Amino acid sequence: MRNRKYAFLIIFALFTMPLFTSIATKNINQVKPYTIMIYMNGSDLESDFGLATADLAEMLDSGLDSRNANVIILTGGTNHWMNTAIPEYECIIWELVDGWLNEVKSIGMVNMGDPATLRDFVTFSMEKYPAQKYGIIMWDHGGGSIAGFGHDEQFNNSSLSLLDMKQAFEEAGLRNNKLEFIGFDACLMATVEMAVLAADYAHVLIASEDLEPGDGWDYHFLSVLNETPYMDGFALGKVIVDTFIDFYGPDSDEILTLSVVDLSCANLVMETMGNLMAKATDEIHQIGFQIGFEMAEEGRGFHGLAKRRAYTKTFGEGSPRDNYADMVDVGDMAIMLYDLFPQEAEAVLQSLEDCVVYNRHNSDIDIWGLSTFYIYGGKSQGIYSLETYTALEMDEVYTQYLHIFLQALKHRNNEDSPIIHKELVLWQPVSKDIYRMQGILQTSKYDNNFLWPKINEHSVVLFPIASTASARKYAIPAEINNREVDIIVSFTAQNPQGRILGSRNINENVFQKGNDPILPGDSVAFYYPENNFADESQIWHKGETFIVQCPLHLTWAPALSEHRLGFRITNACNNVTYTTF
Repeated sequence: MRNRKYAFLIIFALFTMPLFTSIATKNINQVKPYTIMIYMNGSDLESDFGLATADLAEMLDSGLDSRNANVIILTGGTNHWMNTAIPEYECIIWELVDGWLNEVKSIGMVNMGDPATLRDFVTFSMEKYPAQKYGIIMWDHGGGSIAGFGHDEQFNNSSLSLLDMKQAFEEAGLRNNKLEFIGFDACLMATVEMAVLAADYAHVLIASEDLEPGDGWDYHFLSVLNETPYMDGFALGKVIVDTFIDFYGPDSDEILTLSVVDLSCANLVMETMGNLMAKATDEIHQIGFQIGFEMAEEGRGFHGLAKRRAYTKTFGEGSPRDNYADMVDVGDMAIMLYDLFPQEAEAVLQSLEDCVVYNRHNSDIDIWGLSTFYIYGGKSQGIYSLETYTALEMDEVYTQYLHIFLQALKHRNNEDSPIIHKELVLWQPVSKDIYRMQGILQTSKYDNNFLWPKINEHSVVLFPIASTASARKYAIPAEINNREVDIIVSFTAQNPQGRILGSRNINENVFQKGNDPILPGDSVAFYYPENNFADESQIWHKGETFIVQCPLHLTWAPALSEHRLGFRITNACNNVTYTTF
């Protein structure tokens, strides 16, 4: 967390009710250049870390002249607010007025994961705060095209699916009175599917393809409306992107990406994706599965397509226990298929160039600003995921391809599928035929002098999950205070031995924004894959629980003499096998 945000949090926590002014005497019917609605579902981001309070403090500190814009905020969805002004036992609509937060009305305890709550907030705000342009910012966790948006802690972590949001916007009348922009200060929501559904209700989408840091957007961007209050959504989106990226700086090891999308072009992107995957479907039907290994290695047939999917830039990845997002960069997906279907792939890339008007990121490869759902790591949940996807009524050909691809992915044999990864594995003997994994190294070269990672003298298994231009990120399966988590580790030039960033919950429907700190007094246990080589079964073994006494850090040590080395082999169908020692 940034110290500046902590300072704002402290300032905001000093607020008391006498500082709030009544809006009864205000002329709220004055037509202003903008009304910006903020749907602030506080969730655990607020109850655990005060991140909603910190962003509210940034809004108050932004210096926005309220003559230029209405900023209307709905607060709810959390068990506890880390300030003295906002209660957790009711949802309240607020107005930001020249550095003050004024209570407009209480709407009682309502579910922020109910589309009716979103609908009513939009309807109220647009009726009571007329403006020439309207925008909405959805504040919380996000999970992409399948999982959707938000966690309401007060209502069993209820969330809004893409269809829920479509319903809310439709019933709020936005088809006939479009928003200037829809923004997501949340993870994984810059998706083609979200853009297609939002196109009927807004002109611009502002969202991230990948995970967002916990601090999210920098709300000082509001001050730009003092200078240019009539700017359109594209110009305002560019400011939001620039302030977001600049907030963290060029040396950050956070994952950073934010896009400004022209929603009038979203359907064309979806259409070109369908045309591309029509060719991929033909490839499966015409060449089929019964092709030689050499042809699969050359990228033909299903196995060639699966290999390309394995190498496509993916967002929201976690350890093997937490790898279900399956959101990929649309541009990189097209590039992976370019040599097979150049005309169709080029059409996808051109449609993306027209649709994504601004995009900044710190990815290790060029990404194009919009993602899509492409089943792979989450194949075990594929039936549920594809039921959800089919209900979105996207391009029929693309949807059908996903069904065909999943069926092949689940039923192909290992023997005829190309190898994607070969990793060196350290095993601890447990009993005859049973071995417990103590570490993985991303190398196929044998070397007796390898060092293996440990935390507090406990061996840990690092699974690669993401990379940026300056950092490589790994996940360690663990349990913290009886919660299933991945501990996130970053390797950079400044921290070549690895730096622990915090933990990410893995038992949620949508993906966590930012990482939770690991604090003294927390109880921690690491998980290890444990294999029975006789029957080829695997379980997750939970290691010894210990109490954190001081900040956790990685150390590196040679393997013990009784440990064994082998290889973990992942093929294009995302199946894993292990070699003998």
